[in-house]
Amino acid sequence: MTENELSCPFQRIFGPGMRGMHRRLHEQIAVPGQRIMPVIRGAGIPVDLRDLEDEIVLFADLPGVESGDVATRLTGPGTLRITVRRLLAPEEEQGGYALRERQSGEMTRVVSLPADVTEEGATATLGNGVLAVRLRKVPGKQGIEIPVREEGK
Repeated sequence: MTENELSCPFQRIFGPGMRGMHRRLHEQIAVPGQRIMPVIRGAGIPVDLRDLEDEIVLFADLPGVESGDVATRLTGPGTLRITVRRLLAPEEEQGGYALRERQSGEMTRVVSLPADVTEEGATATLGNGVLAVRLRKVPGKQGIEIPVREEGK
């Protein structure tokens, strides 16, 4: 295989017949001058997650984003959703690009937390392009114990 063929993820995974399908897909939905990146939704929001004694701390890289363009929401006791809206300046919307990888629009990242947390005392701050979210763990034992008894008793 040539270097160009090896760079096609469809061909590497599914074989030579998929390269044509991949090219046609790009031709049908790609904006001229842009390349479709194989991105998993939310992969544009890299995170670090720390499990400390009493709290969970999440750091997310959000360069060029202002605090008013970020929303964080606990969607359950063990799940945090981060939504970011990044709009490019009007002069950046013009053509002439050979490659465009910086994302514009809305991105969402859902993070499964290593422990249940509570909204009480939760904080989210954005500074120097880094979002820091601090969440207190639910005190005490996790979950509800279900007693086990002998069948028929």
